[in-house]
Amino acid sequence: MWYTSAEQPLRLEIYYCTNGIATMFGGLIGYAVGHINSGLPKWMYVFIIFGSISTAWGIVSLLVLPDLPSTAKFLTERERLIAVNRVASNRQGVKNHHFSKHQAWQTVKDPKTWILFVMATGAQVPNSALTSFASIIVKSFGFDTLGTQYMQIPGGAVQFLALITGGFVCTKWPNNTRCATMIFANSVCILGAGLLVGLPTNNKWGRMVALWLCYFQGLGFSMSLTMVSSNVAGYTKKQLTGAILFTGYCVGNIIGPQTFLDKEARTYPINSPQ
Repeated sequence: MWYTSAEQPLRLEIYYCTNGIATMFGGLIGYAVGHINSGLPKWMYVFIIFGSISTAWGIVSLLVLPDLPSTAKFLTERERLIAVNRVASNRQGVKNHHFSKHQAWQTVKDPKTWILFVMATGAQVPNSALTSFASIIVKSFGFDTLGTQYMQIPGGAVQFLALITGGFVCTKWPNNTRCATMIFANSVCILGAGLLVGLPTNNKWGRMVALWLCYFQGLGFSMSLTMVSSNVAGYTKKQLTGAILFTGYCVGNIIGPQTFLDKEARTYPINSPQ
């Protein structure tokens, strides 16, 4: 609604790269919060602190951010017209509240919908493992509790840089680069997973670097979000395609943790980044 198709990859990746920042510093903050010794169980403080911040900022965003350029209070009437005309070349329609049965049926029949679903599901299987079990994986390499948090900082930096670089490339050279970028990112993730499995257990730093390479997977998934925003026209179809994509996101995150079996702790030999 706000950006042309060519502008969307970098803008979305700027937003999405906060995952890398959270990876870099979230564990350290959680480690610090874990030293609070009063009242509630320690794990509750993490949810209370970060949940309160997220809720408060969500309310601010709801009140301040407009849905469309045409409703932006911080723009003059002339500026609103310029903003709307600027993105008219996207030819994707405008926001409306009418459900289109025709577009819903198009969504079901469009093979791109299900390709994106499969991509999202596959991408989130390793993501859920990295998110939920990164500390356990790093600790299995021989690091202590605080060391496991420090060793996740480079992984977050890899994710941050991969997302920003991928967004820049696809915005600078917008013609047919998104799928190539997704293939590259997922290939790097697969390479990291293979090294993580194949390297000998005593090669601690080699396996550590392999784990960091797995953080490239974030670029592949986030770029699929720009495929929806740029390549799907019609408000109903866009919303339904996005909903199916995020259903795949949830399915992948459900599957990922199930690949960790209690009987295979501490090394989880059948898993790659999981």
